[in-house]
Amino acid sequence: MAGRFLHIYCDESRQTADRYMVIGGLITMRENEEAFTQAMNLYRQGNAMLSELKWTKVSDQKLKEYTALIDLFFSVNQAFHFKAIVVDTQEMNNRRYNKSNAEIGFYKLMYQFLLHSFGAYLESDDRCIIYLDQRTTSKYKLSTLCAILNNGLKKKYQLPNPPIRNIQALDSKSSDFIQIADILMGAIGYEMNGAHTRTNAKRSKVLLAEYIARKAGLVNLQQPTPRSYRHFSIWHFHFRAYVQK
Repeated sequence: MAGRFLHIYCDESRQTADRYMVIGGLITMRENEEAFTQAMNLYRQGNAMLSELKWTKVSDQKLKEYTALIDLFFSVNQAFHFKAIVVDTQEMNNRRYNKSNAEIGFYKLMYQFLLHSFGAYLESDDRCIIYLDQRTTSKYKLSTLCAILNNGLKKKYQLPNPPIRNIQALDSKSSDFIQIADILMGAIGYEMNGAHTRTNAKRSKVLLAEYIARKAGLVNLQQPTPRSYRHFSIWHFHFRAYVQK
């Protein structure tokens, strides 16, 4: 029997001013996408939200529209699972481990995220394409990440065939899935970095982050979720050298 065809869409928030970095992504079977795209088109037309959807664009004027988007996502959350990894940048030591190259450090984190957060979904005959938000990938070949990831998946999950067929860059402006990942992980980063407690905190962002937590069944977005959470999970990553201190 032929395996499933899965798609993974990933984005990252790397505001250098913040302590916590978040990488987030969605996984789904390819056949789920057409119906969701139609639902997104209806949402966009009905709410006059025709441009790119982003956490940075959440405002008091658009809070109702972004809340409706979160409702739409959680209505299909059985088919579209969201994963996030939270990294304390104070634990990162690119000079020691990555030849002072932050880009190499970032792709090592992306590897860990993809291997552990999504690898457990893959079965022996599955095929998967991974889409990363288009960024400065010129220094690091996505084909190299693909090969290393397939090796890691084979070793960790005893998969007989390389499941990842391709990793490619995708402009977030053309992907509803990356845009939704951006909003969900933006909310996590907002709370993780304590932005919601500042005197100048934007009310709409505070409320939307709280709303996302409630829809996900969480007290807040600052706590890691149990491993049993599949539909919406947050993993607080720690570097081995830090854990061993």
